[in-house]
Amino acid sequence: MYQFIENSDKFISLHDCRATGMTVGDRVISFTFADGIYIGKKHPRNTYGKTLRTDEARVDFNLPVGTPDENVTCYVFFEKKNGRTVRKRFSVGKLMKKINDKGRKLEFLYAYKGGDTVVYKCMLWKKKKPLGRECILEIRTDGTSYRWNEICPDKTVQALKKGS
Repeated sequence: MYQFIENSDKFISLHDCRATGMTVGDRVISFTFADGIYIGKKHPRNTYGKTLRTDEARVDFNLPVGTPDENVTCYVFFEKKNGRTVRKRFSVGKLMKKINDKGRKLEFLYAYKGGDTVVYKCMLWKKKKPLGRECILEIRTDGTSYRWNEICPDKTVQALKKGS
């Protein structure tokens, strides 16, 4: 259970946050972030005056009517030996299996929003080479909830970059 639930991303960022877990429900797709998500320095609950990370967090994307695969599209890019790049579509189930069963991490880099859709440029990380693959995650949503318990004053942006 999470103590805080925020339904606006005005002061929240997933930039450089890595999802370590994923669940899919009837009308929701959720990502768990073991290292937390960023809470901006102007957020009303952030009394530290700087952008900080939370403890473990979860982000729920509420999906409109339809199946998860009708509302979520994931493309992963693979480089071939001939220098060409191939884009492969992953189902929601396949992405979830990669994250949950294979221990991959989905790093959210950039978000582009328009209407009821958010498009994330991501990296799908693994332990073996190639370590990361670029991917695009497109989610049609009718609401997003950001959940966490504590803001961690020792998890500053600079400290995370040095210690990552």
